[in-house]
Amino acid sequence: MQFFDPDRWNEIWQTISRNRRRSVMTALSVFWGIFMLTVLLGASAGLERTFARQIGEMSTNLVLMQGDRTSLPYKGMPSDRQWNLETEDVAAVKQLPEVLYATGLNWGGSHPCSRQGRKGDYGVMGHTPDYQLINPEKIIYGRYINEIDIQRKRKVCVIGTQVWKDLFPGGEDPTGQMIRMGGAYFTVVGVQQRQSSMVSFSNVERTVVLPATLVQQLFGFGNTVHMLAVAGRDDVDSRTLQEVCKKTVFARHIIAPEDEKAAWIMAVAEFIEKFRGVTRGIRLLTWIVGLGTLLAGIVGVSNIMLVTIKERTQEIGIRRAIGAPPGAILSQILSESFVLTFIAGVLGLTAAVGLLSVADSAYHQAVVVAQEGADVSWQVSFGTALLALAIIGAGSLLAGVIPALRALKIKAVDAIREE
Repeated sequence: MQFFDPDRWNEIWQTISRNRRRSVMTALSVFWGIFMLTVLLGASAGLERTFARQIGEMSTNLVLMQGDRTSLPYKGMPSDRQWNLETEDVAAVKQLPEVLYATGLNWGGSHPCSRQGRKGDYGVMGHTPDYQLINPEKIIYGRYINEIDIQRKRKVCVIGTQVWKDLFPGGEDPTGQMIRMGGAYFTVVGVQQRQSSMVSFSNVERTVVLPATLVQQLFGFGNTVHMLAVAGRDDVDSRTLQEVCKKTVFARHIIAPEDEKAAWIMAVAEFIEKFRGVTRGIRLLTWIVGLGTLLAGIVGVSNIMLVTIKERTQEIGIRRAIGAPPGAILSQILSESFVLTFIAGVLGLTAAVGLLSVADSAYHQAVVVAQEGADVSWQVSFGTALLALAIIGAGSLLAGVIPALRALKIKAVDAIREE
């Protein structure tokens, strides 16, 4: 077959090596173009994967609310009035048809905990069972807080992985064991590991979670709730969810519906959508920059092939004179262009994949091993790699089209007259 003809490949090599410096510089532009495209695509994909892991299994249609000071008088109530969310607010919001889950959160501060001579200071949070449905954390041992714990204000707790390692250094299952906090003892019913860090109310690994009602009792909060977290149904947009929750809570506390300063409210879905818009923009910019750089390299290959054809005018003319068909001339020029561009592109792709592999290993050591964070790959997908190879192949052929057409226009008589 002509493709495996040694003379054909020897001729291609002779043509490329005739101007080594020019060929190398042109190949470097293609190498750099595909290298930059692949690295930027890997970085973009890694950023998106990191964001996805930060969200974890958290409900994205999530609204958070905290009480503040009113700024408007309403129904006989003065402005500049401090108010707090209450347990009854959680129950009222939970009854709304737009709401899937609702929970109240309470911060208990930092407290010393101990067990059999081992001590540490850890944060205390008060949660309800719905929190695990809104922002699930991985349960390594045991279970999470349940409704019976809430109703009976049981002295039970769910501890983070760092608390577990500090107080149970043997690595055993701690469920059913007791830990001391202040002057009280609590039974460990579960161990949790962080799954999402998008909306983090505490350092999960160094947190002791108690039933919300128990935290209210222990720290004298009464029925006060520090924050309300509401997960809406999938068919309810975040703005509607925010408005119905605000209306319900404001009505219970006699607050003007139009008072924008009376509460801090955040729709997590809007923040997530904005970030996704940023990542889409980064991905588009990546393609524009990468393809632009690669195109510059392809243009360089095309230019060098034009110069080469100019230098080989007599040779091409003689081949035409002795009967070489146009297809043979066209095939030769395209082959030379393809070899120069494709080899440089494959080397650039290989170098980029290698660099991304090094970045993967560094990230694993710095985040996964050192900080017990989520493992995220910064490597391009197999499909993206195939797409890059297809772009290289298409660019290789494209670079030789104009020079090949230029070669076909050379006439034998004109070539013989060339000096």
